[in-house]
Amino acid sequence: MLSDQITDFGHSASGQPVQRITLRSDGLEVSVLTLGAILQAVRLAGLRPSVVVGFDSAQAYGGANMYCGAIVGPVAGRLRGAEAMIGDQLWRFDPNEGQQLLHSGAEGVHQRLWQIAELGEDHVTLALDLAHCEGGFPGLRRFEARYRVAGHSLSLDLITRTDRPTLANLAPHAFWNLGGGDTLAGHRLRVAADHVLPVGPELYPVAGPAPVARHLDLRNGQPLGALPGYDECFCLSQARQPMRPVAWLDLPDLPHAPALKMATTEPGLQVYDGRRHPTRPFFGVALESQCWPDAPHHDAFPSIMLRPEDGALCQSTCWTLDLIPRGDAE
Repeated sequence: MLSDQITDFGHSASGQPVQRITLRSDGLEVSVLTLGAILQAVRLAGLRPSVVVGFDSAQAYGGANMYCGAIVGPVAGRLRGAEAMIGDQLWRFDPNEGQQLLHSGAEGVHQRLWQIAELGEDHVTLALDLAHCEGGFPGLRRFEARYRVAGHSLSLDLITRTDRPTLANLAPHAFWNLGGGDTLAGHRLRVAADHVLPVGPELYPVAGPAPVARHLDLRNGQPLGALPGYDECFCLSQARQPMRPVAWLDLPDLPHAPALKMATTEPGLQVYDGRRHPTRPFFGVALESQCWPDAPHHDAFPSIMLRPEDGALCQSTCWTLDLIPRGDAE
């Protein structure tokens, strides 16, 4: 391993030592933590502010910031009633948001210590093994997060394997702020989605896809950083697709700011603008490429069931981030 790429990053809330891995290309410098496979910083050549929100200590990634930058799962999003049928058995989980389960709760992968499985100057693979029922879900599971930089592009492949039927829906949860400031004011987001999932007061889907309208119509772009804000899953397709662009983020009134183009294989994009953060509302926007939330309770949603005979779920939550000059964002 390239030890000069690895530095100590303090200790997690549970006292585990955390490491920071630095990846470099000719256009990017990216920092990833072993805690939660967190994307801690993304810096473009010549621009010092990170375009993802991060912190300078491992312990800062707790409380209201526990999902910031992390990989969330094994099941990202919300599970209504904190339960789901897996095969012919009803599995119940410890709710952590009212009566539902969000991002797999306290035992999710976001606060776990991942191991460095492979490392190069421009890439790292982090791996996490969970035993059967560990974290609440069935199956001996292996998760891998493969980060790679090339030019001005950052890519992440999320891979899941299991030895028995389980639910699998990992998602990245980095918060993007292209100005490196404390607010999304001035940002504009465009999403290539004709439909969105209607949600009720508890924010889980209450119906199938509905046509986008008003502020939820992001096809031509909408400003961020103000109420009513966003915490919705935009429906990109009915099934996983080959990698294709799905979202564009920029700062149109700040000509020297970078712009972001995002591509993914996933059928859904959860957009959350941090509006409910207790001390820093609208501090960044999470673009969570994943399957649609609460899928086990909706027969028509893309399935998140993974069986051993399916093999490795190699494209389950794969996405590519392209940091490009603003003039190329459209």
